[in-house]
Amino acid sequence: MAQGHQKGQRLRDWDSLYQQRGAVQKELSPRAGCGASFLGAAAARRILDLGCGTGRHTAYLVQNGFEVLGCDSSEAALRIAGSAVPGIQLQVCDIGSLPYGDRSMDGIFCHAVIQHGTLSTIKLAISEIHRVLRRGGALFLTSTSTEHPEYQTGREIEPGTKMGIDAIDGDMPHHYFTEHEMRHLFGCFDIARLEHYRAPSEKSPGRVSATWAIYCTR
Repeated sequence: MAQGHQKGQRLRDWDSLYQQRGAVQKELSPRAGCGASFLGAAAARRILDLGCGTGRHTAYLVQNGFEVLGCDSSEAALRIAGSAVPGIQLQVCDIGSLPYGDRSMDGIFCHAVIQHGTLSTIKLAISEIHRVLRRGGALFLTSTSTEHPEYQTGREIEPGTKMGIDAIDGDMPHHYFTEHEMRHLFGCFDIARLEHYRAPSEKSPGRVSATWAIYCTR
C-alpha cells in the first residue's frame, strides 16, 4: 500500500479508530498460545488482559480456563469486547494509572500496547503492571522492535519514539524498543526469556512486523 494512501486512513486515537472500523484486529497474536501457556505454568488464575481492545485475546484466555478481566482506553473497543465475551468484567483504563488494587492479579497478558506512548508513559505503565501483580505473578507482554519497518517512517520526537509513522494509527506516538531497553525497563521483574520475532503485521495486511515478547515474573 502506498504511503500516501495509508496516511489518508490514519486516525489520531484508538477510540475513533474502533468507532469507525470496529474490530480491526481479529486473529490471535502469533505468540498468544505461548503467553497463555506461560501464565498457566506460573499457576496464574486471575488474569488481566491489559489493553484488551475488542477482546480477541480476552475470549481466548477465557476459553483456556482463566478468570479474566479486561481493560482498555477505548470505550468503543470495550463495547465490542462486551458483546464478544458476555459477562466479562471490563473497565476503561489509563495504562499509567490502573484501576486495580496492589497485588490483585495473578497474571497479566499485554499484547502490543505499551509502545503507544512516550518513554515516560511506558515507565509509568511498567510500574503499574508491577504494582498490580502479586508476588510471583506472571507477565506476558509484547511490544515493537527497532527492527520494525515502521521505525523507518515518521519523525522522531524523542529517542526511539516516532510520530506520523506509516500505519493506520500513525498519528499516535509509537516507541520502538532495543533489546537493551527491554531488559533495562523490565529489570524489576525476573525475566524468564526475551524473544524477538517477525510475523505478518496485524494492523497492516501485506506487511511484516518485528516484535519483542517478554516472559517474566514479579
